[in-house]
Amino acid sequence: MQKEEEDRRVRKTKARIRQALTQLLMKKDLKDISVSELTELADINRGTFYLHYKDIYDLFEQTEEEVVEDFTTILGKYKTQSQILWMSALFDLFQYIAANSDLFIAIFHARETRLLNQIIEQGRPQNQSEWHKLFGNGKEEYYEYYYDFVTFGCVAMLRRWFENGMQESPERMAELAEKLMTNSIMDLS
Repeated sequence: MQKEEEDRRVRKTKARIRQALTQLLMKKDLKDISVSELTELADINRGTFYLHYKDIYDLFEQTEEEVVEDFTTILGKYKTQSQILWMSALFDLFQYIAANSDLFIAIFHARETRLLNQIIEQGRPQNQSEWHKLFGNGKEEYYEYYYDFVTFGCVAMLRRWFENGMQESPERMAELAEKLMTNSIMDLS
């Protein structure tokens, strides 16, 4: 029971630290954020911060890694299926992004972010079977082009969604992305 209570406290502390980081990234560059400023905003002491992170950059990198792990988990559910259900996968991803929109917007503000590249590379098919599930109608020699077109198109949609204040629902964004992707993929042969 005590271990569970400790884990809960650690999770709450880390969540407060991440929330403070998110708020500060909306106002300034990562390089301009100090541990003192962050810990004051999170209402924790510096020692608590250093129990979990080496510095601000370590916090930022760990935050990005957690987001990549979440994306990988979501995508992993669909990679094992015989045929990818684009709408379901995209809806899950857009729903996750919407639930964590402040964090995503803040991370995208940071020049140091590698988040999108990491997510794109994590989702990249690893073998011929995965490529065929994605682009079965297309010519194999163009699979890499197709993948870049689809993923960077989704990134551009995501940026536009944020810029427009996320007026569309995650479901609507998933529908739009699915239509654009499937229409372009259908014309690959």
